[in-house]
Amino acid sequence: MIKALLKRDEFISAVIVVLLVILLTVTGGVFWTRGNLDSLQASIAPITIMAFGMMFLLICGYFDLSIGSTMLLAGILSGEFSLDGLPFALNITLVLLAGLVLGCLNGFFVSILKINALIATIGTQFIGFGAAMTLWDHVRTLTKFSPDFIELGEGKIIGLYYMTWIMLILLVVFTLFLKQTRAGRHLYFVGGNREASRLIGINDRKIIFISFALSGFLAALGGLLTTARIQSPSQYIGGSIHMTCIIACVVGGGSFAGGKGSPLGALFGVMFMSLLTNMFNLLQMKTQLQNVIVGLILVAVIVMDGYLNLKNLREMGKV
Repeated sequence: MIKALLKRDEFISAVIVVLLVILLTVTGGVFWTRGNLDSLQASIAPITIMAFGMMFLLICGYFDLSIGSTMLLAGILSGEFSLDGLPFALNITLVLLAGLVLGCLNGFFVSILKINALIATIGTQFIGFGAAMTLWDHVRTLTKFSPDFIELGEGKIIGLYYMTWIMLILLVVFTLFLKQTRAGRHLYFVGGNREASRLIGINDRKIIFISFALSGFLAALGGLLTTARIQSPSQYIGGSIHMTCIIACVVGGGSFAGGKGSPLGALFGVMFMSLLTNMFNLLQMKTQLQNVIVGLILVAVIVMDGYLNLKNLREMGKV
C-alpha cells in the first residue's frame, strides 16, 4: 500500500501542502482564523477550476496560455450584460458560452489546422484581451451587480463558499470521468503515445478539441466566480493565471510530455501555490522577492519534469 501511495502522481504535492500548513500554523498565528480561511477558499476554488482544464490539456500533451484573457473577458462581459439589464441566468449562460467559443477556437486551431498550441493560444490570448479592453471603458461605470450575482460570490453552505462546492463537485466528476470511462482513459492514451492511439482507433483530434473547449469554458467559470467574489469587474484579473495553473498542474503530477496527471493533483498544486502566497503575505515579504521565489519554483518544476521524462525515455530504450 505504501509503495502504491508513493507512486501516485499527487503524493509529493500532498506532502508539500501538509508541510506548508504545518509551517503556517507554527509561524502565523492568524492562519486558522475565519478571515484567512475564507480568503484561501476564494483564492483556491476559481484557480483550481481553471487548473482542471489545464490538467486535461497537459494529459493530452498540450497547454493553454489564453485562459487568463478568457478569465478577464468573462468578468468584464458579466459586467456588460449586467449594465444591459440581462437576467442573472442569461448573463451567466452567455459568459460561459463566450469562454466555450474561445476554447473551441483554440481547439480548431490546434486539432484541425495543426497550429502549434503555443502560437494558437497566444493568438486567442490577444483576441480575448482585446475584446475585454474594448468593453472596459463602458463596464467600469458599473457600480453594483445584482443581488443574485453577489450571492454567487458570497453565499455559503456549511461554511464553504458556493464556488468551493462547485470546485469539489467538478473534482469528483472529472476524477470519475478520467478513471472510470473509456473516453477519459483515451486522454491518457493520446498524451502518452499519439501514434499508437490512432492505430487503435482513438480520434485524437476530437479529444484535443474537446479538451481545449473545456479549458475555455472553465476559464470563463473561474472569471465569473472571481468577479462575483470581488463584486466588481476588474481589468487586472487573470494576468499570470496561466503560469500559476501550469506550475500547479506540474507540481500536482502533470507533465509537459503528456499521459499523466489528475484533477486531485491539480487541486493539491493550486493549494501549494495559494498557501505559498498566503505565507508570503503573512510574513510581509516584498513582492519582488515573491516573484523571484515563484520564478525559481517554475524553473525547478520544468527541470524536474524534463529530467523525469528523459529518464522514462531511457528506460524504454527510446533515447
